[in-house]
Amino acid sequence: MKGAAKFALTLALVAAIASAAPDEAKGTVIDVIAGDVLEVAIDGIDPLTGSGVVTVKVADVTVPPNGSAEGEAARAFAESLLENRTVFLDIDNESEDGRDLLGRLLAVVYLVDPDGEVNLTHPLSRILVDAGISEVKDVEGDEFDPGDWWRREGEPKTFGGAQVVINEVEANPPEGDKDREWAELYNDGFGDVDIGNWTVTTTGGSIVVIPPGKILPGGGFLLVRADGYWLRNEGEIVILRDDAGRVVDETPSFDDEDDDGNSWSRSPDGGEEWVFIEASPEGPVPPAEPTAVKGSDEDDDNWLLGTGGCDPYGLWDVSEFLQ
Repeated sequence: MKGAAKFALTLALVAAIASAAPDEAKGTVIDVIAGDVLEVAIDGIDPLTGSGVVTVKVADVTVPPNGSAEGEAARAFAESLLENRTVFLDIDNESEDGRDLLGRLLAVVYLVDPDGEVNLTHPLSRILVDAGISEVKDVEGDEFDPGDWWRREGEPKTFGGAQVVINEVEANPPEGDKDREWAELYNDGFGDVDIGNWTVTTTGGSIVVIPPGKILPGGGFLLVRADGYWLRNEGEIVILRDDAGRVVDETPSFDDEDDDGNSWSRSPDGGEEWVFIEASPEGPVPPAEPTAVKGSDEDDDNWLLGTGGCDPYGLWDVSEFLQ
């Protein structure tokens, strides 16, 4: 195996990314041309790369162009993360000679953890997307599936670090709460997710089971309702679990004492911030006008008591690679 047998062993032991193969080439990043384009000095000789310096295009992501503020921020981020560091390349086997139309080597790039092990769970493509400086661009015809970068074995495939989240909660609707309370789920990703037999539970003890076979398409919404009263108006937390009982998402603790048409909503859809704003069941959250939003900095009893991330495994800390 082209001089990297020990990495094949690592690959076999790590089930997080079944298709990862960072054993095709190894080198040192000597220049960062753009957030997704690198100059890599190859160690040894490889049939696809040859020897010397090659230009590598990071697979299936796109960043703003150099010269723009966003593009320069992406380049600076990648430079701080990569320059003079060892990387391993999983070269695209579907492209001619593993290269794109500009002759650049098309590859998923893997970094090395501080302990010297190849980090298979966070390829560079994922790091760039999670950091908010690039977007997924799944190139048709290459061997890579961006969904695998966020996937754990046996779990639904997600894209861009996104997943199914609790997007909106209406615990105190106008004209009475009985049979009218609801929570909205949102698939903040590109791929469909089977959410059959998932549950929506509350700290008040309510359990709502989603019917088997229910598919939530990418970018889609699903309204979850229940008979009677199932959402408390004070100190309520709503929790979404998959069919194995694992927590997928949960809301902060919130109060909704106003018998009106507002709900607690992520803003924008799938985002980290929660606002108390006009309800939008099964549709996009409306723009958060300053006069329409209640937040934790207002002198009001009806405010968000806490904050919670939407990633059940916690956000990965990119600083682990920064020294």
